[in-house]
Amino acid sequence: MDWREAFLHQAKSDHMVWGKLNQARTEYSHQLHYVQMVTEKLAKGFLAKPGSTTPPRTVHAAFVRMLRLIKGRPDIRRQLGYKDAAVFASYINSLLPLADSIEKLAPASAGTTLPNPEYPWEDRSSHEVTAPALFAFPDFDPRESRMAKMVKLIQQLLRIAT
Repeated sequence: MDWREAFLHQAKSDHMVWGKLNQARTEYSHQLHYVQMVTEKLAKGFLAKPGSTTPPRTVHAAFVRMLRLIKGRPDIRRQLGYKDAAVFASYINSLLPLADSIEKLAPASAGTTLPNPEYPWEDRSSHEVTAPALFAFPDFDPRESRMAKMVKLIQQLLRIAT
């Protein structure tokens, strides 16, 4: 197995766990943690060349880079059902801010003062400490259309991943 296959396989496995967490109605922080992990591994898989023998960089920020890359890939555009390149580019562009926010959920990016789904953080102004399991993460509301579009894209990319 090469690095590309390994990351795509793990992304699919993490996606399965994400679905089980959703079905079990666990705290949203746990589900969101898996969203962040799925997108990171999916991106690293798509960014690695087939047959890759070199591991990708150990950074969390890969999802936005991958989306920008696939925006210009006619083969992926067609596999996702888009005929028009401009429409596909617009669709991807509309999701880039959310993708960036998902990347920043990683504790390494959020630090101890910004919400993240893994570790408690302290609000800078009120000094109140919050546990992720008790936080609603309103910027990632799964009922909001933008998040629903992102979930659909993630599922489609996992489906076409080789």
